[in-house]
Amino acid sequence: MTLGELIQFLEVRDPERIVPVGFASPHSYRGFYDELAFEPAKDVTVGSMLACARDALGRTFTGYKGGDYKMDEYTDVWLAEWGHTGEGIGPILLSFMVGEAAALAAKETP
Repeated sequence: MTLGELIQFLEVRDPERIVPVGFASPHSYRGFYDELAFEPAKDVTVGSMLACARDALGRTFTGYKGGDYKMDEYTDVWLAEWGHTGEGIGPILLSFMVGEAAALAAKETP
């Protein structure tokens, strides 16, 4: 998933919804410095995650071993602590984060 897709996903969710496990604190991803990672965060709102993602758009971050990398709407996004690799953020992970996993499972069940 790209940063632009992440923002689009969050824009249509309830910004007041509290997410037990979400994200905050954007930084350059340890695996690929030109990609963006967010730190896992507990008890954050969808609105705060959206603000965090929007804030990262167009910003330049320093890679783990140096170099400057500007993030745009096509930048891939990850969930990882600073200096560590993690997992890609995608629609299924986001559905679990925002409490929509049951609806997703019902939709995909034949």
